[in-house]
Amino acid sequence: MKKKHKLFPYGYMSQHIKGYCVRTKQPIYEYNHKLPKEKTYFSFSFKVLTIFLLLCGAIALMGCSTTPNDIIVDSRGKSSANVDGSADRFHDDFYTCKSLVEDNTNAILNSGKVLYNGFRWRVLWLSPKLSTRQDYINNCLTGRGYNVIDK
Repeated sequence: MKKKHKLFPYGYMSQHIKGYCVRTKQPIYEYNHKLPKEKTYFSFSFKVLTIFLLLCGAIALMGCSTTPNDIIVDSRGKSSANVDGSADRFHDDFYTCKSLVEDNTNAILNSGKVLYNGFRWRVLWLSPKLSTRQDYINNCLTGRGYNVIDK
């Protein structure tokens, strides 16, 4: 005969009184088998995947939060547009050019052009470079008399 455990005589079960017998007045027990749950790695991997996707989303949102000025302009260079070399005039011209370019170009098409220009190395730069919004802004500033260094 199998030896019963002292603390768990019925195994991992709990017994509850379901009712009483009408004739003998003895309790009627209901046994609930409560086996310990096995650890599943699905829940752990699901949590890791969820945290990873949330972090990727947060990084993507942080990348969209500011627009860096990727333009290098010679601020000491004198030109007809910027005779006194003030930074206020440059910012006015820069945001005017930026507004003109954004009004006359498509954002989705521009991102496709940026992606295309990024993968031109795969064909050894034999394919022609497409003009993006940044190129148009550089051309606009050059037309206003600024010396744009990083064309």
